[in-house]
Amino acid sequence: MVESGPITRTDSHAVGISTATGDYSATAGSDVVVITAGFPRKPGMSRDDLLKANYDVVKAVVEQIVKHSPNCIIIVVTNPLDAMAQAALKVSGFPKNRVLGMAGVLDSARMIPLWRWSARSVLENVHSFVLGGHGDDMVPLPRYSTVAGIPLPDLFAQGTH
Repeated sequence: MVESGPITRTDSHAVGISTATGDYSATAGSDVVVITAGFPRKPGMSRDDLLKANYDVVKAVVEQIVKHSPNCIIIVVTNPLDAMAQAALKVSGFPKNRVLGMAGVLDSARMIPLWRWSARSVLENVHSFVLGGHGDDMVPLPRYSTVAGIPLPDLFAQGTH
């Protein structure tokens, strides 16, 4: 984002917070805050297993965000995403249009290399669409995923892959 600023004629400043110090004062007045804090999922662990531990982390982070940047937009990336975005919404007291979970776009983007490889196409021509909760319940939608504007089922039915 910062590197693209001269090209897009935009300016931004990114600040990272160390969980060791917990000093959020550097973020004061932020327009957008991205929450990536939380424990990672270990082998054999479900996303639901992360719920309690990461709830406590997100709650503490959101309380600091509200204190230092009461007018910001919060983007949650912490898993289990849907539950953590809901927790951030409740803890912040912000209106729902200022607390977002970032998963669907990421999951859709993760599908693109697969479709690209299968269709033997260039990356720019491939678009993917995934619905559902981030995790085991998400569903790829091939009908709404395209290569050069052609829905995948049509493309593969033509034998052009």
